[in-house]
Amino acid sequence: MPLGVYNDSMTMPTHSPDSPLPPDSEQVAAISSYIAHGIEHGCGDCLGLELEHFIVTAGDHQLVPYLADASSGRPGVATVLQRLADNYDECIYEPQADGRQALIGLSRPHANVTLEPGAQLEISIGPVLSLASLEGLYQAFREEIEPVLAELGLELMTCGYHPSACANEIPLIPKTRYRYMDEHFKSTGRHGLCMMRASASTQVSIDFASEADAVRKFRIANALGPLLAFITDNSPVFEGSPVGSGGQARSGLPVPKRMARTAIWDDVDPARSMTAPHTFDPQFGFDDYAATLLSSAAVFTVEQDEQGGKHSVYQGSRSFTEAFAGQQLSQQEVEHILSLFFFDTRFKTYLEIRMADSLPVEYALSFAALIKGVFYQAEALAYYEQALAQVDAPAIATAKATLARDGYAATIYDRPATAWLEELFTWAAGGLHDRDAAYLSPLADLAKQRRTLVG
Repeated sequence: MPLGVYNDSMTMPTHSPDSPLPPDSEQVAAISSYIAHGIEHGCGDCLGLELEHFIVTAGDHQLVPYLADASSGRPGVATVLQRLADNYDECIYEPQADGRQALIGLSRPHANVTLEPGAQLEISIGPVLSLASLEGLYQAFREEIEPVLAELGLELMTCGYHPSACANEIPLIPKTRYRYMDEHFKSTGRHGLCMMRASASTQVSIDFASEADAVRKFRIANALGPLLAFITDNSPVFEGSPVGSGGQARSGLPVPKRMARTAIWDDVDPARSMTAPHTFDPQFGFDDYAATLLSSAAVFTVEQDEQGGKHSVYQGSRSFTEAFAGQQLSQQEVEHILSLFFFDTRFKTYLEIRMADSLPVEYALSFAALIKGVFYQAEALAYYEQALAQVDAPAIATAKATLARDGYAATIYDRPATAWLEELFTWAAGGLHDRDAAYLSPLADLAKQRRTLVG
């Protein structure tokens, strides 16, 4: 859910501490308590699904930016949102410097439509108890949007990277937080522009029953992450060049052999992506996660003025601890902090598993089935806790690189990748009831055929 709206003004910080501050214990407790809220208020074994799409021109799959083209009359992504608005209970707007309001999201129970920085359209579904419910809510969304797209000469695509455009050709939507993030990522890695403007994902959210359960699932999800990213690889094109073609794309960036979206995320910002620091420390818990976030660059904060309006305050490399020095964190500030970190798996009041590329819905539901079958099965969790006990962040990074290089011929964590995958789908099938088990087939079949969606 969007946290609110921001204006387009940049306010500079009013003070600059001489040295970094250690994380404030009360602020650590505020974030930790917020995450722990999910223990009592989750539904036990619910699922959430977020599926991002590219809106492109029908047939040739060319870029469709947020704004319509006034001279040609070509529609933009904003046009699609406007046509859908009557189907939703709430419209989310972003105030603009000229006083206009830019439509950037739509909301109703169990289904929210939002836009990513490059106008990727995301449908967020849940929490619900069954895969059939996820499918039904998604199909309702498609039934509403397809006539609109057909009338406008557009279509939806699910893939991990934009099918035709380079990232530097894609304008940001008119949302202030994305402008600040875009600027920040220019100094932290080569692929921040690609991640924000031209990548798309599938994300599955699950509940946890205790802090110990949350940490166990968090570690297992991170350790299995390279396999989850590999089996959901759906990025056939990178910056206009076929993935695996070698050499450089027209933007000058190297073209990955496979798993392009994974390569992008691993070169965005080491403080915000990949595996969260300290994940595999023996005493890791919510407090450690909170302290990591508070010690990292804030980029920007959102503050409220005397009239109740909100404005963004640019913080640059100052940490959240420095930016909020001496302050108690409100719930909105906690949610803001949590939203600015993009680890492969991250905490909110649930666990968000983020490694998968944007997938056709049958494969997105298959990914959700895989997660449900493993992570809501006590025996599977106990097995993986032991089988992956020696895995740490460097081993995960090595596994990603090995899978990207060798594909199904890879050996990771001292075993063939094929053995890990066969076992993973076996465990998942054993954790699903008959009705849910059918959803597992699309990805399981790919693994049996030693294929991914890109070949």
